[in-house]
Amino acid sequence: MDVIREIVTNLLVIIIISSFLEIMLPDGNIKPFVRFAIGLFILIAVLSPSLAFIYDDRDFQISVWDDRLDEQVSKDIESGSQKIQQQINGQSNDLMRKKLEGQISAVAILVPGVDDVHTEVTVGEDGSPLKLQLIVRPGRKTTVDEVEPVNVLGSSQEKGYTEQDKIQEKIKQVMNNLYGLKPENIQVEFEGG
Repeated sequence: MDVIREIVTNLLVIIIISSFLEIMLPDGNIKPFVRFAIGLFILIAVLSPSLAFIYDDRDFQISVWDDRLDEQVSKDIESGSQKIQQQINGQSNDLMRKKLEGQISAVAILVPGVDDVHTEVTVGEDGSPLKLQLIVRPGRKTTVDEVEPVNVLGSSQEKGYTEQDKIQEKIKQVMNNLYGLKPENIQVEFEGG
């Protein structure tokens, strides 16, 4: 009689828990797996007391949770998992850096007067850009003569302000606006001087 009572109480607990899980889970691909797991628990709940009753002299306890790892083995596992985590972080940061370099190069090419850009980015642990180095190849002069801009409002630009200075200032402004990099963290060099 004790065996039947134990089976019934185990089944009632499993049915109550499974009912809550069925209600909580959204319709989708997970429900069949949950039903399968619940079926296994029901099977164990029925077989465990039955086998204990039939084979009184044997112990059918599942002692997986009681297994303890040796301290050295657990330290080896922990150090191995930390190495794997560092490799994963390093690969994702490297991938993030390469994609960011391509994106920054594409944006910098849009600045007037820039023909080509090579970008090197230093990223932080979280993948955010910390320092930026751009090697710019300025565009060639077009055959059409450029018209001198007319100074209507009396601009405060100096006469010694070269084309490269304008390009450098524009690139720093764009990178500051898009990526939040401070101008002192952006280094712009021009190819060939």
